[in-house]
Amino acid sequence: MKEMKRILLILTVAMVSMMSMAVSCREPEPEPEPEPVVVDKDYNFDLFVCAVKHGGMSKNKNGTYVRSVPDVTADQPMVEFTGKGIDITEDYTLESITRGKYYYQVPQRATGGFVKFHIERNAAGEESIVEDAEVPFKDNTFDARKYTHAWIGDSTTLVIVGTDAKHTKIFWTKLNESNLAVQSEGTFDITLPAGYNAFSTAGLLTYRKSDGKLYYFYLVKPAAGQSDAATSMTFIAVIDPATMKVESNTAVPTDVMEETAGSAYGELMQSMIMYDEADNMYVAGLQTIDGKEMGILRRIPVGQKSFDPSWNGFPNPEGKLLTVQYLGNGKALSYSRDETLGTKIDSKSHFYSIISLSNGARERVKFNGKDLQYCGGRFSQRSAVVNGKAYIGVGGEVEGAAEETNPTIYIYDCKTGVVEKGVELSKGFCFDIIRAMDAE
Repeated sequence: MKEMKRILLILTVAMVSMMSMAVSCREPEPEPEPEPVVVDKDYNFDLFVCAVKHGGMSKNKNGTYVRSVPDVTADQPMVEFTGKGIDITEDYTLESITRGKYYYQVPQRATGGFVKFHIERNAAGEESIVEDAEVPFKDNTFDARKYTHAWIGDSTTLVIVGTDAKHTKIFWTKLNESNLAVQSEGTFDITLPAGYNAFSTAGLLTYRKSDGKLYYFYLVKPAAGQSDAATSMTFIAVIDPATMKVESNTAVPTDVMEETAGSAYGELMQSMIMYDEADNMYVAGLQTIDGKEMGILRRIPVGQKSFDPSWNGFPNPEGKLLTVQYLGNGKALSYSRDETLGTKIDSKSHFYSIISLSNGARERVKFNGKDLQYCGGRFSQRSAVVNGKAYIGVGGEVEGAAEETNPTIYIYDCKTGVVEKGVELSKGFCFDIIRAMDAE
């Protein structure tokens, strides 16, 4: 009996051993695929400056220059402009459409058409402009700076919108991104309402992905060239991008918004429209308060086609709201003006703030506990938001200082709110634009 038990025990151990060996010989369970590593795009930073005075919207003919640099962190050498960079004064405008590494515009020089170009930097660090395409207008003709635009979704179609010479018609042209070939063109079925005799030169155009529609914000005025917002009226036209038919056309109550920012020049230079993660649309504008044009930020909620009159992201304004850019996590970067410090283009009265879109609270951008300095340059876009960081340019003078200071770029981390000092630019020039462009 004992012998039988011993034999059974031996057999049991042998079977367990064989089963263990069988299990050990099986293919190991595959390990889970690692999360893909998100690689930042390779960007160049194109920096535009003007001589003597700030530029933008043809306000400065003293000289406009651009340099393309690979990085703008503090460990980079000072960006020199004296004897360096590209002089674009005669040929191109500061105002431009950008995508990838390319610029699209109606140039300063008389071409009677559109051009596409990019900036190249050789091994020695020297920059040059390379033109990739130039096409003439067809029936619709556009003046430099006086048009607005939108890309239709993620497609390669660019839409340009402007008005005729008398500002009584609004027309559009579709262009192909790669070679600027004119795909189609036409005139919107939009007429001036009674009592108004002119459209503004451009308006604002944007494409919203969630509903696949173009939104066109345009201004009607009693007379061409008249700039009093209190006597103007803004309309919102919703357009089918496939047919370019106007599906709705609604006036904005003047107590909601009298005029959008950038109504004359579109977003060729400054950012006035932004979207959050839910695809709510935000539009910078103005209202007349106590006889002064003051900033306002309105929202068109996703699924809606008109402003929410109960929501204002820019309450108690100090002055005009000039640009807005979404930073993520319910925050936006604004560039605005304090009317009490001056209203001229070169007045050092313009400043940067972070807006909380949940309640409209805003706080000046600070470095080492101090507000970034006030700046000149009403028509400026010295901020670019890319890869979770906002690059913000100020300078080059300090209010009340005996000597001008170097224009400087500060880098704001959109998640942490930490601000670090970046590269400086050489003195003697007015810093007007920073653009983050694909390096390839």
